[in-house]
Parts: sequence; C-alpha cells; structure tokens
Amino acid sequence: MEDKNAPQDFIKTFEKSILVAGVLLAALGVIGVLAPHIVSFTIEIFLGILMIAGGIFFAYYSYQYHTRSFIGWLKPVILILVGALFLIKPGAGIAAFTLLVTFYLLVDAYAGFGLAYVRYPAPGWGWLLLNGLLSLTLAVLLLVGWPATSPVFLGLYISISLLFDGISLFMLGIKLKKAERELDQGGL
Repeated sequence: MEDKNAPQDFIKTFEKSILVAGVLLAALGVIGVLAPHIVSFTIEIFLGILMIAGGIFFAYYSYQYHTRSFIGWLKPVILILVGALFLIKPGAGIAAFTLLVTFYLLVDAYAGFGLAYVRYPAPGWGWLLLNGLLSLTLAVLLLVGWPATSPVFLGLYISISLLFDGISLFMLGIKLKKAERELDQGGL
C-alpha cells in the first residue's frame, strides 16, 4: 500500500536540504569575497595535489598492467607534471584555471536560463534567471581581464557565484515552502 504523504514528505525534506545548501553556499561566498586571493590559491593547490595523487594512482595501475605501453604511462606522467606545475608556478595555473572557470560560468548561465525557462511561471523562476544572468556577466568579465586579473578575479568571481547560487537556492526553498503551505491550506 502506498503512503499518500510520501510526495509531501519528499518535498519537505527537499525544502530543508535546499535551504541548508543555500545558506552554506552563501556563507562560503561571503568568506571568499573577503579573501579572494586565498580562494584562488587554495583551489589551485587543491587541484595540484589532486592531479599528483591521480597521477600516482594511474602510475601504479600502469606499472601493474601496462608496464611497456607508452600510452599507459602518458596519462600519469601528464597528471603528475601538470599537478607539479600548478604547485611550482601557481600564477600560470590560476590563469589556466580561470579559463576553465569561465567555461563553467558560461555553462552555469545556460543551465540557469534553462531552469528558469522550465520553471516559468512557477514560483522561484526569477531567481534562477538572475543566477544565470550573474553567471554570464561573471564569465564575460573574466574573459575581458584575463590573464592579468586572474588571481583576484578567480577567487572573487567563484565566491560571488557561490554567494548568488546560495541565495537563489535559499530563495527557491522559501518559495517552495510558501507554495506548499498554500497547497496545504487549500487542501484542508
């Protein structure tokens, strides 16, 4: 027998999760706005370490299964070298990573516009549209200042994007909660 309250329970859980995620993302965004250089270098160091670790894992795999294959050793060598370059020359890595973030922001803008279009005229669609517009604006600004402004702008823009992602999720959660209350009152 199906529980008739299952969809409502899911919506209530989703509302709580989206509100918590929104607050956490907004808090990370505020911290990053206050210290953009730290965000940029932290991201780059983290990526460098991940690439080196991934390279080591792939090197172990290649040692075990592809000892004599040049192609089998190519990926671990590239991962380790690029990871080491990120750690040794952080400025170059930040500039390269800034281009990747720019691409991400363009895709995020597209997704924001798409979600707003799908949700229109439901509550919260405007916040998704605003998030898409902000991501597009940040991507264009990153491209205009690249590479000279990469260290500050990378951290600042990631932080601003996180802040607005958090605000839009939080506001969407509030709209969902309000819509649910209206449904509950209408159903009584």
